[in-house]
Amino acid sequence: MTKAQYAEYQQAVAAFFEREAIANLSSKSSEPFFSWSPCECCGRPEGGDREEASGYNPNAQEVENYDCVCTDCIYYAEYGQLDDATMQEIEDSKS
Repeated sequence: MTKAQYAEYQQAVAAFFEREAIANLSSKSSEPFFSWSPCECCGRPEGGDREEASGYNPNAQEVENYDCVCTDCIYYAEYGQLDDATMQEIEDSKS
């Protein structure tokens, strides 16, 4: 992933949080599952590991549920960045 791709990813995740009016995103799955469906959070279309997730909407005071969120988005929501290996790849990229 390049720095430009990471910036696009961050914007997509931020837009999802704003559109859904959620304050957090947490995994509801004990194990990820493979799916060709796009991630409901970042919208990346390629297949990969997905999880069921939930997020709290403080405006509606209810929990919103999502069926297909990529593991990257779960990690990003938890730690504020992607995993260390991906962050190193981004740091090493020229663009």
